[in-house]
Amino acid sequence: MMTEFRPHMLPKVRSKRIMAAPNLILQRTGIMMPCTLRIASFLGERCSDPDTNVMAHLRGPGKGVSTKVSDLSAVCACHRCHQLLDQPSPRERKALELYPAAVSDRMLQAIFETQAILAAHEIITIPDAELI
Repeated sequence: MMTEFRPHMLPKVRSKRIMAAPNLILQRTGIMMPCTLRIASFLGERCSDPDTNVMAHLRGPGKGVSTKVSDLSAVCACHRCHQLLDQPSPRERKALELYPAAVSDRMLQAIFETQAILAAHEIITIPDAELI
């Protein structure tokens, strides 16, 4: 029985299939998975070319020194959005900090969109579940 909730101690999913999703979907459909993060728009910019899209881990419980969050918290990000997530310049960081609720909402929406795409392409599956 759990006596104390420790979010940083939750099990983490590690999946090569999830992290390779943009390329798997491209191979299956001929279409690159879209950038679901889309935070470049907060700076008045567009996402990078879809050919630069990779899976990116969002910050959250379980992130620590030399460890990432679960792969279930990964979203598809173009080069520009991934750069803003991991290595924003001081000017970019300040601009993103002006809209913390909007940035957080965009990240949450990105998780929903990414997981729906991964489920639709059977990269993540749930026994006894159906897509509707």
